Amino acid sequence: MKLGQFVTTSSLVLTGWLGFTFVNEVPAQRYPKLDRYTHAPPQAPAPGLPEDGLQPELFQVSLSH
Repeated sequence: MKLGQFVTTSSLVLTGWLGFTFVNEVPAQRYPKLDRYTHAPPQAPAPGLPEDGLQPELFQVSLSH
């Protein structure tokens, strides 16, 4: 198989698969339920901090021409 044939065939297969998955609607019940918090429930972040509880990092930037 030549490279051009391989690229064309692969493109057609990928386009068909993407088109098929775009048109078909999958119900939410078919997706597995993921339990994110198996050990302990999440805690509320401390006041004044971002939601993830991490301190923001500041980076010094200098621009020279």
